[in-house]
Amino acid sequence: MSSNTKNSKPIKNRKPKKKKKKKKKKRDPNLPKRPRNAYFLFAGDMRPTLHKTGMRMAEINRELGRLWNELPDERKKGYQEQSEINKKRYAEEMIEYRKNNPQPLNESSSDSSSSLSENTIRYLKMQQKKKKRRERKKKREYIKRMREKKRKMKKKKKQRRSSSTHRRSKHKKKRESSSEGSNGYYSSSSSSEESSFSSSD
Repeated sequence: MSSNTKNSKPIKNRKPKKKKKKKKKKRDPNLPKRPRNAYFLFAGDMRPTLHKTGMRMAEINRELGRLWNELPDERKKGYQEQSEINKKRYAEEMIEYRKNNPQPLNESSSDSSSSLSENTIRYLKMQQKKKKRRERKKKREYIKRMREKKRKMKKKKKQRRSSSTHRRSKHKKKRESSSEGSNGYYSSSSSSEESSFSSSD
């Protein structure tokens, strides 16, 4: 056997770590229950009759929504009035409960003022600051990119101009050289003609 197999230790089967469940806050038994709205009152009346048909929960919920939409306004008003009475009763019970309990449990209801803890407020503030930093960073990067783009465009324009001027200068030189050559040719031909005329005379 090789030395690697001797030295190697047997790997233990690692058990997956169990996630710790968050403990739910204990609800005060004296705390009054929140009132149900008109739709939930209607659903509470109709649900047992639909359960008897053997329908599933999702189908029952769908059917309840359809029945509520098809329900006439007169019957809806009855449920709405009942929900308002329940809301008033709940408000009165909460006033009595707060008198007896000066430090009540934090509630998530819309009626009661849900007081956030200091840690949650700090966390929210930190999140807002991080969001602002990210936005600023994005803005800076965008400005940087735009500036680089402009610089590149300017460089390209300069290169084009320089190349065009260089070509023009080349063309000019060629023209000048060609014009000089033609002038020399004409001057030489005229001198030869003059000499021939003089010899004939």
